[in-house]
Amino acid sequence: MEADEVVATQEDNGAVTGINRLQVALSRQDLDAQWQCRVRSPALSSPLVANLRIDVHVKPTNVTLTGLDTAVTEGTAVVVYCVADGARPAAAITWYNDSSPLQKSAVETTQLQSDGTFSTRSRLIFTLNRHDHRRYITCRAGNTVTDDLQHKPVQASQLLRVEYAPTVAVSPENVTVNETMDVLIFCTYDANPVTLTSVQWFKDDVEIIINGPHKYEGATIDQPALLLKKATRDDAGAYSCRLTNAVGTGHSENVAFISVQYPAEVRLVMEPELPVNELERPNITLNCQVSSGYPPVLLGVRWYLDGELLKELPDCPLNETITSFSMYDEDLCDVDPSKLLLEYVGRSFQGNYSCEGMNAAGWGPPSEVETLVIYYPPGNTTLTYEPDVVVKDGPLTLTCGVSDVGQPAVTQYRWTRNGHVIPEISDAQWNVSQVTLNYQANYSCTPVNEAGEGETATIEIEVFAEPTFIERLPLTSGALSDAADATKLSCRAECYPLCQIDWFRNGIPIRESPMYTVVDSFVPENIKFNQHQSVKSSLSFNMRMWSQAKLDPIADTANYTCITTDNVVGDGVSSTTFFTVEYAPTTAIIDNPTIEVEEGSIVGQLECSASSYPLANYYWQHNHQIIGNGPRLTLDYGLSRDRTGEYSCIAHNQHGNTSAKAFINVVFKPECSITLREMEGKTRLICEVHANPKLVDFMWMLNNATLTTDIVHMGLQSVLTIDGPAPTSGIYYCHANNSVGFGTPCEISVEGGLLAKLGDENIIIIAIIAAAIVVILVVCIVLLVICRRQRTDDKCKSFF
Repeated sequence: MEADEVVATQEDNGAVTGINRLQVALSRQDLDAQWQCRVRSPALSSPLVANLRIDVHVKPTNVTLTGLDTAVTEGTAVVVYCVADGARPAAAITWYNDSSPLQKSAVETTQLQSDGTFSTRSRLIFTLNRHDHRRYITCRAGNTVTDDLQHKPVQASQLLRVEYAPTVAVSPENVTVNETMDVLIFCTYDANPVTLTSVQWFKDDVEIIINGPHKYEGATIDQPALLLKKATRDDAGAYSCRLTNAVGTGHSENVAFISVQYPAEVRLVMEPELPVNELERPNITLNCQVSSGYPPVLLGVRWYLDGELLKELPDCPLNETITSFSMYDEDLCDVDPSKLLLEYVGRSFQGNYSCEGMNAAGWGPPSEVETLVIYYPPGNTTLTYEPDVVVKDGPLTLTCGVSDVGQPAVTQYRWTRNGHVIPEISDAQWNVSQVTLNYQANYSCTPVNEAGEGETATIEIEVFAEPTFIERLPLTSGALSDAADATKLSCRAECYPLCQIDWFRNGIPIRESPMYTVVDSFVPENIKFNQHQSVKSSLSFNMRMWSQAKLDPIADTANYTCITTDNVVGDGVSSTTFFTVEYAPTTAIIDNPTIEVEEGSIVGQLECSASSYPLANYYWQHNHQIIGNGPRLTLDYGLSRDRTGEYSCIAHNQHGNTSAKAFINVVFKPECSITLREMEGKTRLICEVHANPKLVDFMWMLNNATLTTDIVHMGLQSVLTIDGPAPTSGIYYCHANNSVGFGTPCEISVEGGLLAKLGDENIIIIAIIAAAIVVILVVCIVLLVICRRQRTDDKCKSFF
């Protein structure tokens, strides 16, 4: 292949730059092709080579559409595949239903082929309906090549075949016939397949059973129309049809309403509906209303009173079927015949009224009889009550009577109390099961019927009260021994007529005693709290008349009673209190005031008691914190050393408090540590312990040897002094014990005068040595303890 154009350029340095341009028309055969440029020159031993690969774009070669090979039932979701081959870059696929683009999203996948082009596969899922039948589904494939060259996209189409249930309609929609006439209703439809498998008809949504030619004809798969023979009033209604084919069932979207005309059946309604009052002399309108019949419009009405013709409306010679009178009233010729006005009615209008009406189908039967009744109010009212004496908390019955119950008879009674209506009472009797002070009032009752109110009767009721305590003495009472004249007892009794209150000490009257002062007062009634008149009596202690002006806890404990006198409606009542002398707690005692316990042991319980009245309450404190309530403190857990200290029991009542203390001493074995110090050219090992009791014995050991010299004990410290700057190397042990026992020895390793830690490789050897030392120490300590207890030097020497 030769170049189209060669250009050479001379540079300043004498070199020549050559440019060779090649112009070629690319085709699908150039897909994935490699181009090579070679330069030859006498100065080159071999040609210069440059390679070039051009990305050639081509439009799709073909489109295939699959997935719609058979007919589809309406409402079915179908999957359609469209494959576009031979495109570079990959084709974009769009979907159309006829000429309308589908907005539904499709799933595309792209795959590179061996020739360098792409195969694009699009999957579309959509649901078909009857409107898609005989339409085309189309997929179009295009890429930048078709867009740039303005070529039409490559496409494939397929005809849609949709099977669907019938769409049904009935006609005509409105039919009016007289009874005994025939009616034909058509049922039209659209369906695929067109062949029907069943036909059903409905009246007012209830299926019509067609079991013979007597009533209906038609309604077959060949002739869906329905013929209704000799229609009756019961045949009026809304008719619809339901058709079924191989796909499904369709119900008519509309209904055919059949109206069947027949004579009117009427009922008589009076306005106003309620019976009327003769005194008001109102107007009454009689309405002849159609209860059944078609059409429901009355052309004429005949009115009857007690079976006799009263009036026929309209009153004019419209035709011979309406009236046979030769005379008529022109004012009643154009009126609504279904209404008859009775003016200024009185009791003479009472009677049985009826009517019969005529519509386009003729005269119907007469209505049921309606009775017009004239009402009047009751009269001659009386009001009585029992019992004759009304007592608070007792029963009360008020009775309202009438000698003339009126027309109609009395239906309810209106009651008032002090002029206020009591709406919840409407019977002739007002029964009160429990009388309160509110019932002392003026009462009236009025009988009422639908005609109005009768006469009103009035009466006054007074409420009495038998003696009853409003304020009783408490079951128990008391006072401090030095309460002076502040000590007082009181009670208050309700009674009407008023009663008197007397006081007793252990059954003996004390009203005249100089040791007491009795003051009585009158308290008026309190209707709000349902309290009648009452008397209040107070008993005060004249402490100056007492021995030493004080109360004695034993001698002055007694029963005090207040008793009322009787009145005309009840016996007297009494109230008693047990009076005691009160005092603050004294002499608190803890059953175990001093306790010594080893750390981790359980103490159990501490119990506290004190003398007082009222009885004391208790709480416990430790380190200013409350740790328990009640007379017993339970310590049912192992005590730690920080629980050493005072435990206080505080007994208290409303008059004061007192306390007692217990001391718990938690003892534990010594715990030690060793420090090494260089002081004044000497090495000192200091063993310090923490222990309770603080009386501690020490013993020093170097390796397996016990040290006895250069040791100074100072309370909870023991100092071992080693002469010279370089003490003997080895492990020094400090053993400490107190009365609780031996603590765990502490140790320090000394090497050349410096503190050293043991290495891991010596752990086993040291553990064996330490175990042997501990065994020897335990034996020695046991022997030492035995020696101390026996206090015999000879025995101790024999062990060592």
